[in-house]
Amino acid sequence: MKNIYLFPIIMVLLPLPTLAQKTTYLSTCGDQQETIVWQEKKANEKIYLTVIQENEQQEYVMNKSFHTEKWQIINLPFQTDLTIELHNNIYSITGKFKGKSIAKTVKSSGCVWYQNIAYNAGILLRDKKTVKYECFRPDNIKLYTMVAEAQGIEQFNGLNANKIAVSLTGFLSAFWSCSYYFDPATLNFVGYKGVNGKPGTPETIIKKVK
Repeated sequence: MKNIYLFPIIMVLLPLPTLAQKTTYLSTCGDQQETIVWQEKKANEKIYLTVIQENEQQEYVMNKSFHTEKWQIINLPFQTDLTIELHNNIYSITGKFKGKSIAKTVKSSGCVWYQNIAYNAGILLRDKKTVKYECFRPDNIKLYTMVAEAQGIEQFNGLNANKIAVSLTGFLSAFWSCSYYFDPATLNFVGYKGVNGKPGTPETIIKKVK
């Protein structure tokens, strides 16, 4: 089943994080289930988020506005240990991806980088209808421009939730979209629905466990 991309960082001689929180989700696709664990810390005006799903670990560094500054994806069985950083509108991509070494740069389209829209879309769309952003697709490391759109309250997992639809932009919007769900009170991510694969692939559903 395709991962939903929704670190551990050793802080040496720096103040302790002001927040440490762990959240667990269950991802179901057909008859296959996987656990996803989020671990987040805030320190020195940065947000550090680790997402672990099976053999894959993704590490994010964000600023106070939730803009992604650094992203690392590690999957040893797939021979992947890749880091992407953004400086002056240029992405630096280094490391190994599916066994092949990579060292290249990619120019930003000018949109904000939100690599894990599930983490912050609830807050971003609290007072607006849409947000345009860019992110890398984890299975091919290509940069895409995306749009997230608030669609009001919908029942999810038996509870009311803020629904946010995410899709590609332009003519590609006709080929893929998905839905994220957020707690109306806390604006935290509580669930996901979407097909992540070729036609005929079962829908992936993610639900918050604790």
